[in-house]
Parts: sequence; structure tokens; C-alpha cells
Amino acid sequence: MAPRRSPISNGTKQEVITWISTEGAGAPTREVAHFRGEGMSVDPGTVRKWWRNRTVIMAAAPHLMRVEGGGRRRALGDLEDLLLDATIERRLRKEKVKREWIADKAREIFKGMEADGTQFVASPAWVTMFMRRNDLSLRRHTNLTVLSDEKLIDRAMREYDKHRPDPE
Repeated sequence: MAPRRSPISNGTKQEVITWISTEGAGAPTREVAHFRGEGMSVDPGTVRKWWRNRTVIMAAAPHLMRVEGGGRRRALGDLEDLLLDATIERRLRKEKVKREWIADKAREIFKGMEADGTQFVASPAWVTMFMRRNDLSLRRHTNLTVLSDEKLIDRAMREYDKHRPDPE
């Protein structure tokens, strides 16, 4: 079984970079033997990567395990920004925003963008993740202001009938 990856804090990475730049010869790969002698199990490729990214690592908080801004980037960043703007505008106009509308609008925006032969489906899972990433939720209740007068009166009468006291 392969050994499990153990995280190394930015503080330790900063110590390694400082040692390479001061006491070491400035060649990170040749200095790996020194760090292994001190009990660190790092390979030369890892130390080279730290050396290449030394400005970012040195600026990072030493108590964190990762540098700021790491992780996966949104594949469709511009599309999501435009879609979020359209969703907010629609909500400000008091119009309903449904999952189907989000998917249709995303496909429409994607067609307008320069696509390099890629296809975009806007699957239900993608819509769910888009809504989660942007902290969007669907309305659970109907706003009474969008109901017609007949429906509003009908609902009010049904509620009145439910809670009307029995005549004695």
C-alpha cells in the first residue's frame, strides 16, 4: 500500500526556502539530503516546486497548510458570472427563477460565447452545484402579490372556512 500523503505547513516550507536561500547553495534539489537528515520525508520534486513558488509561500500565513488561491478554478467562470447577474436581475424584477430557467439561460449564454467545439449540457447536477456555489435557493412559498384577485380571494375564503368557529 502506498504511503499516505502527510500535509506540510507553510511555516515548514518557509523554513526550507529560507535555508536554501541562506545556508544552501540555492539549488533546491541538491539540498534534499539535508532535509531528509532532519527527519523530513520530501522528494526533490516537491522542494523544487516550493522553490518555484517561493514568493507566494513566503507571503502566506505560516500556520496554514496551503497557500491562498489554490484549488480548482471554475471551468465556466465568465458564463457563471453572466448567469448569476441575469438571475439576480430577474429576481429584482420579481419574476420567478426556476431550475429549468437557469439551465436554459446557461445554454443560451454558452451558445453566445466562443466555444471551441465543447458541448455544455447544463445538467440538473450542474444547476444544483451552481446554486450551491452562489448561495441561491428556490422560493418555497408563493408570494401573494403575484396571485390574481380571484385566486387570492379563493385562498382567503378556504382559510377562513378552515378556522371558522362552529355556530352553537
